[in-house]
Amino acid sequence: MEKEVSGTPQQPPDTRRMSKTFKALSDETRRRILEILEKNQSAVGGIVERFNLSQPTISRHLSILREANLVIDERQGQSVIYRLNHEELASAMRHFFRQFRTCEELLRDSAEIEVVPEGSEAPPPPES
Repeated sequence: MEKEVSGTPQQPPDTRRMSKTFKALSDETRRRILEILEKNQSAVGGIVERFNLSQPTISRHLSILREANLVIDERQGQSVIYRLNHEELASAMRHFFRQFRTCEELLRDSAEIEVVPEGSEAPPPPES
């Protein structure tokens, strides 16, 4: 149940988290940034090179992704390196989809299937 503080409903932490996550994911540029960072970590300049946007615009997109905890930034010398927060993205998606029975069933079924990253060889099946 939401609490009301000075006329404005206050959202529970999970609801706030999901709101930030979906706000971050609602923009195509931010989704493309996540796709880039899924493959390799990068400084802002490396991300800017892949877009027809200014560095301040990309930095603002990265700030929104960071606020949603979808990217992690780490200072390395004079550069800030960004990388995808795989755990948070997966956790947020599981949390959201588990609200729906059919999605929860699919998640449960897919948990039984081992996902092999692209370019990797699948491990041999366990011996019976």
